Amino acid sequence: MSSARAALARVGIVARKELVDSFRDRRSMLVILVTAVAAGPLLLLLVLNLVASQIDRDRELKLPVAGIEHAPALAAFLERQQVTIVPAPADFERKIRDGELDVVVDVDEDFAADVAAGRSGKLRLNFDRSRDRARNAIEQTQGLLRAFAAEWGQGRLLLRGVAPEVVSPLEIEVRDFATPQSSGALVLGLLAYYALFAALIGAMAAALDTTAGERERGSLEPLLTTPVAPLELAAGKWLALCVLDALVVAVTLGGFYLTLRFAPLPSVGIPFLFGFRQYAAFIAILAPLILLATAVLLYVGLRGRSVKEAQANVSVLMFAASILPVVQMFMRRKDPEWLLSVPVAGQYALLSRVLRGDALVFQEWLQAFGAPTLLALAALLLTARLLAKESVLAGR
Repeated sequence: MSSARAALARVGIVARKELVDSFRDRRSMLVILVTAVAAGPLLLLLVLNLVASQIDRDRELKLPVAGIEHAPALAAFLERQQVTIVPAPADFERKIRDGELDVVVDVDEDFAADVAAGRSGKLRLNFDRSRDRARNAIEQTQGLLRAFAAEWGQGRLLLRGVAPEVVSPLEIEVRDFATPQSSGALVLGLLAYYALFAALIGAMAAALDTTAGERERGSLEPLLTTPVAPLELAAGKWLALCVLDALVVAVTLGGFYLTLRFAPLPSVGIPFLFGFRQYAAFIAILAPLILLATAVLLYVGLRGRSVKEAQANVSVLMFAASILPVVQMFMRRKDPEWLLSVPVAGQYALLSRVLRGDALVFQEWLQAFGAPTLLALAALLLTARLLAKESVLAGR
């Protein structure tokens, strides 16, 4: 028992030494913490303002129409739908290609004659679908024209003594089970991704400095000559990195919490619920990822012969880890249950569920906790094995 306590004491001494070294570099710590507090909320504010401006554009649709004098019924219908009709310029095709206009309706000059003869009136819808910013206006215009065609078709049937239900045998009732919070999760998805990314890179600078940096400075050799065992040294460094990473994650989430609670956010029609319950759930979900990320950073950093080489290795690793949530964002089906056991992907899935308003189930959290923890212990043992080799001091 006394030997175990002595080992824990040595681990604590190493961890305290690493923490003191990290906080001694006040400029670097200040940059890390200020970035953690400000960068995420600023990104959130920019996205919310972008969404709000898009909603305003959709609500106040200004539709350029050429030849609207040939279709007075269409003009009356669009005005009833709160659409502002503006004359289309003569060179509207060029303006669409240049991105100056999103969509233009061109009414055929024979529209009135065709309608009077009982034929279909012709409209040309001009747009460039390759432009993302134009897609909402295109879809909204297409929906309005379909509604006008349906309304006019029903009127024609009534004039001929035919009930509209004869050609509309299906009555569709729409039931949307989305809650306001689950709708808002589409926007708050960036919060989950940013929090995940903070856990991955929060201690990266400190990890590289305490491994490859110490090898370059020659300060690793005195540590290895002390009575501290390689596993104790690895555990102490890992513990210090976990504390730093957890601090960065907590500060990052705190910035989001303060922003969503007190900042003057633009109105986008959905509530943003990120209170203490969501904050605590995020911390619990990201805890195993903090353990894994710091252990892997410690191992990869120690394998680098220089800080530059270690940075290159870590960059590749972080890119591979950060691409998993992006793949999940574009998945067209429900996440399989086994995905919770995959590090990073499992944490992102749980974070998304919390943002949708779902409760954090202990069994699911336990499933997402297992694999990252085991991998973290494996990385820690590999780090201790490296520290036991003389090649670490030789830079090979």
